[in-house]
Amino acid sequence: MSAPHAPGFLLMRRAGGLWGIANGSVEGLARDGAGYRIQAGGVALAADEILGVVTDLRVYPAAPALRRFWPEEPAGVAVHAGVPLVVVDPRRLPAALRCAGAGGAGEDESHE
Repeated sequence: MSAPHAPGFLLMRRAGGLWGIANGSVEGLARDGAGYRIQAGGVALAADEILGVVTDLRVYPAAPALRRFWPEEPAGVAVHAGVPLVVVDPRRLPAALRCAGAGGAGEDESHE
């Protein structure tokens, strides 16, 4: 678990994408079968792989063009080790990361 103001971003893979969330927003982290279950913002998120915490991630605002392809509100975008990633806002967690059965609209049943 993270301290309330833990620095950095927890990086994870989910469904082929790379995602980041402010480390201080992570309320819990546990193995869940072949993947991981992350608690953030009172919601259970799923990850296929945890890459670790990166403290020097430079986050940029998402370009308005991103909305054409992805209607959810990211906190920003970044690049880590040459790979682009979406940084999620813990107050508006995307359906693509929610655990099956975690509730909410658009929950992803394909990754249990």
